Amino acid sequence: MAKTKNKCKGLTPEEFCPIRHTLKVLGKRWTILIVKEIYYSRWRRLGFMDLRKRLVNASAKVLSERLKEMVKEGLVKRRVDASTTPPRVYYTLTEKGRDACKIIQDLKRYGLKWGGGNFNCENIDCELCERNKKLE
Repeated sequence: MAKTKNKCKGLTPEEFCPIRHTLKVLGKRWTILIVKEIYYSRWRRLGFMDLRKRLVNASAKVLSERLKEMVKEGLVKRRVDASTTPPRVYYTLTEKGRDACKIIQDLKRYGLKWGGGNFNCENIDCELCERNKKLE
């Protein structure tokens, strides 16, 4: 049997667990919803105030903290458009952030199966469903 390279050399399963690592990156409140909103936005980029409008229950402080953490973690890129006055800041997903969208689809399927009862999301204007229809 061939040996595989261990990225976690010297770590016990308790110290590095892929599920724990994923939850550390995406599990904080609002993070996965920020990813969702950016990914499904028209230009795949959103400014801070756009995110505030879409995530009305998130305080400005928490949203700001979460975006800083997401930049540091490599989920989003922060870009400044200096051609406007005042300069406008946009957030776009990195490859790592776009990869999280697969998890969003799985969360949706799980929610429909176990949390929605007889709910049919195709009867509402849902960007997740509309986008999937276009990709089919």
